[in-house]
Amino acid sequence: MRPLIVVSALCLAQTALAAEGEFSLGTGLNYTTGTYGGSTSTKILTIPFNARYDNGPWTFKATLPYLHITGVRAVYPGVGRVDNGTLDNLLGVPRNRSQTETHTASGMGDATVAATYTLYSGGANRSGIGLTGKLKFATGDEKQGLGTGSNDASVQVEGFQQVDRNTLFGAIGYTMFGDSPVTQFENVGNFGLGAMHRTDGGDLIGLAFDARQAGSPAPAPLRELTGFWTHKVDRNWRTQAYLLKGFARGSPDWGGGISAAYAF
Repeated sequence: MRPLIVVSALCLAQTALAAEGEFSLGTGLNYTTGTYGGSTSTKILTIPFNARYDNGPWTFKATLPYLHITGVRAVYPGVGRVDNGTLDNLLGVPRNRSQTETHTASGMGDATVAATYTLYSGGANRSGIGLTGKLKFATGDEKQGLGTGSNDASVQVEGFQQVDRNTLFGAIGYTMFGDSPVTQFENVGNFGLGAMHRTDGGDLIGLAFDARQAGSPAPAPLRELTGFWTHKVDRNWRTQAYLLKGFARGSPDWGGGISAAYAF
C-alpha cells in the first residue's frame, strides 16, 4: 500500500498530464516484503482497480484492491503488526500465536474513495494548495488479514510549488480509525515531503518521504522513502512505476509497483 504523500505526488503528476473533465480507469501490480519488527517476512501482492475523474478544482478517486498475502497473521496491510490479545481472540488461537503463525490468504481488500479540492492555484498552475478527504470501507476479511475490519476517515492538506522544471510538494494529514474487531486503533497524524522533475521528454521523476505516528496499541509507526516515475505513452495511456524502502515497523522493508491508466 502506497503512503499518502506518494499517492498525492502521483495524483499531482497525473493531474499535470490530465485534461479537463477527464475520466480514467487503471490497474497495476504492487509487491512488498518485510518483517514489520519481527523475524518472519510477510509478502503482500496487490492488484488495485482504480477509477479517477478530474474536473476543474475537483479530483475524485476510488480504489478496490485484490490482495494475496503470505506471512504472519498479525501483519495487516497499511497498518503493520498488531501485537495484542484481541487479535488472538478474533482468530481463536492461543495468546501470542498470531505473532508467529504464518498463513496465505487471497481476496478483496478494503475499498477507498477520495476527493481532492484545489483551494488555491496560482501562477498558471505553478503552485497550489489542496484539501483531500478519504474514506476506507471494511470490505476486506479481517480474519484472513485482508482488511482491518474498520471504516476509517482521513483528511490531508497538500501543497506544491513549481520552480522551472522542478516541483516541491508536501502534505500533512490526520487519520481517524473506526471500531475494529482486530484491535483498538488510535487516531494518528502523518506528514510527507518530496520533489519531482519534468524531463525533456515530458516524463516526471521524483522522490518522496512519508511518515506516520505510532498509535497505542496500533497502528505501527511508518517511515518510507519512495522513488517514482510517470510517463504519458500517448493521448490516452499513461504509466507509473515506483520503488519503496521502509524504515519503521509499520512499513515493509522493500516494495515496488507498476500501473497503467486509460483516459477517456
